Amino acid sequence: MENMESTVLEEIAFDGRPPFLRIYKDGRVERLVGTQIDVPPRIDSKTNVESKDTVYSQETTQYLRLYVPKNATSSSAQKLPLLVYFHDGAFFIGTASSPMRAPEHPIPITYHDSRYALKWLASHYGGNGHEKWLNRHVDFNKVYLSGDSAGDETKDPDKRAKIERFWRLVSPTTSGTDDPWINPFKDQSLASLVCSRVLVCVAEKDVLRHRGWYYCERLKKTEWKGEVEMMESKGEDHVFHLLELTCDSAMAKLKKVAAFMNQGP
Repeated sequence: MENMESTVLEEIAFDGRPPFLRIYKDGRVERLVGTQIDVPPRIDSKTNVESKDTVYSQETTQYLRLYVPKNATSSSAQKLPLLVYFHDGAFFIGTASSPMRAPEHPIPITYHDSRYALKWLASHYGGNGHEKWLNRHVDFNKVYLSGDSAGDETKDPDKRAKIERFWRLVSPTTSGTDDPWINPFKDQSLASLVCSRVLVCVAEKDVLRHRGWYYCERLKKTEWKGEVEMMESKGEDHVFHLLELTCDSAMAKLKKVAAFMNQGP
């Protein structure tokens, strides 16, 4: 057994700790988490929300999942805001519905893929797009972009080395943690940021907490003319709202996001 373990360790060129994935010297990638079978699109009996998958890139066959309340109407006065959610996974883990992952597909491929998805969604603005659900149900004057789990800022040399190692895994040509692909404040003004409002949510025990606060404070000091709000969930850790969906902190965060969206663009 010891010989087998020794042989395996010698073959590993990168071994993530905690164990997210392994990359072997022969180029093989072994993902240790995020390989669960996807939940198929369906009607959720508890929430009465219907979902389906639709391809937005014929070239890469990439698809996204749409969700809509079953009782949604097609009346223009009752159309719904569009919330675009970019799931977590540090760019390299996820399920079969996330094939464009690093290191096989390094950054900026992921960003370009996201841009293609947004352009495809925008093609439905006039109500004549490919996807009927978007034409029928979405108010494109109320579009929100959301996501979680990206970036970190720490002075601890060991933690910083680990973060930089992961970043170089997903972006081999990076210039470091100040790379514009991960640090938007390389553009000091951000005057071109087109949204009018931003909500930043962090958790007290999350290693990414400081990066969230950093983003919020830096955004306030730029030439951007919008408004930024901050919410910190006390006593909680990384993506707690995905692990304990109905805990008090998760429900409070959900209400905050809903209130933010209900204020309008």
